[in-house]
Amino acid sequence: MLAQTDIFIFAAENSAEKYASMVVDEFRKNPEYTFFGIGGNQLKKSGVDIIYDSKELSIVGIIEVLSSIIKLKKLMNYIIKEIKQRGCKTAILIDYPDFNLRLAKKLKKAGVSVYYYISPTVWAWRYSRVDQIRNYIKRIFIIFPFEKAIYEKEKIPYTYTGHPIVSKVKAHETKAQFIERENIKSDENIITLMPGSRHSEIDFLLEPILESIVLLKQIKNFRIFLLLADNIEEKTILNKTQNFSDLKITIYKQKNGYSLISNSNLVISTSGTSNLEIALLGTPFVSVYKVNKLSYFLGKRFVKINLYSIVNILAGKKVITELIQENLSPKNIFIESKKILEDKEYVKTMLEEFRKMKLSLIQEENPSTIIYKTILKEIEELK
Repeated sequence: MLAQTDIFIFAAENSAEKYASMVVDEFRKNPEYTFFGIGGNQLKKSGVDIIYDSKELSIVGIIEVLSSIIKLKKLMNYIIKEIKQRGCKTAILIDYPDFNLRLAKKLKKAGVSVYYYISPTVWAWRYSRVDQIRNYIKRIFIIFPFEKAIYEKEKIPYTYTGHPIVSKVKAHETKAQFIERENIKSDENIITLMPGSRHSEIDFLLEPILESIVLLKQIKNFRIFLLLADNIEEKTILNKTQNFSDLKITIYKQKNGYSLISNSNLVISTSGTSNLEIALLGTPFVSVYKVNKLSYFLGKRFVKINLYSIVNILAGKKVITELIQENLSPKNIFIESKKILEDKEYVKTMLEEFRKMKLSLIQEENPSTIIYKTILKEIEELK
């Protein structure tokens, strides 16, 4: 019987967990390697021994992070203790840079080789993080082509994988099948709401989104769906939507999420990875975001770019409308939603940009396979 090698993996958020699951599934080809770490149901299904549920880490914004600093410090100490007890020598950290770069420092000190997947957005803000990456990370796996120049310039070992969701984002039914299954009437627009995977996003975003739908209802017929993130409980949404019962919102689970998005006439989505998924599926959308006022004020001082959605950043120009912070209002969401539902040329131009963006992200080999082969080779070289 082969001696098993434990690898630590950290995936604190919904999108990170998707990517982590893909990597773990690649490693399952080799029974010598087992995983333990931070995650949720997706990683648990992939056979990871979850030592701390990622639901406890759904925080965003500088002020929110500061208020949770004691909890995060305890978690970091707990991770190091588990690492040492298990004799773990390899860690894969995914995104979540405020925590993970600090954790990487402690892991390296404990003799652990640290791999980092999904680069911190040093191209947008806090470029100085490249020094932490250089000092504590053995190799970083990057997903956007424009990131190559940064790591080449900084002489930091990197591997470009392409984006992990490109091959996974597919609808599994036609519009006709979807309409029949959901009993959509011929005169109804299909509108999908994606208010986020963090509780703080739900708190800030869901109410203005719903208020915009109330305005839209005065001029349009539609069916309204809300796509529930895996780490958000349905009762949380039900509590937030109880004053909007007239909208007759259908709460939709992630399992069929891509079919829902691809067959929608409009998506209203929090800014984040979901924006890329929507664009890859070829559905017009508006991106919204808001955090604590003080968090935004402090963070804005360090931001080097004027675009926030990754779709606009990849295009290098405004392709979709971003309603951020003070620009996020029910009226502004309504205006953009109405434009998407009525202006065919506007939508046609948007979808063409989505098509070009998708082509730029396609790679010959699956990103998870690239990561598996690279880490495995470097582990074997150390034996």
